[in-house]
Amino acid sequence: MSPSYIPLNPKEEEAFELLPRITSSLAFKVDQPTPFGYNRKDVLLIGLGVTVLGIGLKSGLEFVGVDPLQAGNVVQLVLVLGLTIGWISTYIFRVSNKEMTYAQQLRDYEKKVMELKGYLPELFPVTHILNGKMISTLDLQRRLEGLSEAELEALLEQVEEEKRRLASGDQVK
Repeated sequence: MSPSYIPLNPKEEEAFELLPRITSSLAFKVDQPTPFGYNRKDVLLIGLGVTVLGIGLKSGLEFVGVDPLQAGNVVQLVLVLGLTIGWISTYIFRVSNKEMTYAQQLRDYEKKVMELKGYLPELFPVTHILNGKMISTLDLQRRLEGLSEAELEALLEQVEEEKRRLASGDQVK
């Protein structure tokens, strides 16, 4: 029988505890007011407004003496062309201002990643090889912080010497 719960190390536990906060912060916020046209009531109001506009235009044209069939055709042409050109112009406006859905999602994602960047090294440490042993970025950072000024200067000199040796084409031993 396999256990129903596999124990995790403290770093993994912390990562799993943070995941709901990360995913919920990336999700759509319900508390934010939605702009006009993004809920059912607004869509129904827009449809009703277009219908009333069409009826009003047709009645106005008939009132000034245009044939009812001709008035219907004119109103239909005006509404279809007007709505199509209007819709296309909003699309062009959004593209030119980079307010498309994907671009906005990408900006939100990048913002959240930058906010969470401080958590990432501790939760998902990158491993390095130091003297043949694997070491995490956090452990490497702690070791560097523990060095004295003289030791840091000696280490920097060694790194510069290695860079010069690599630049000149010699092999590192």
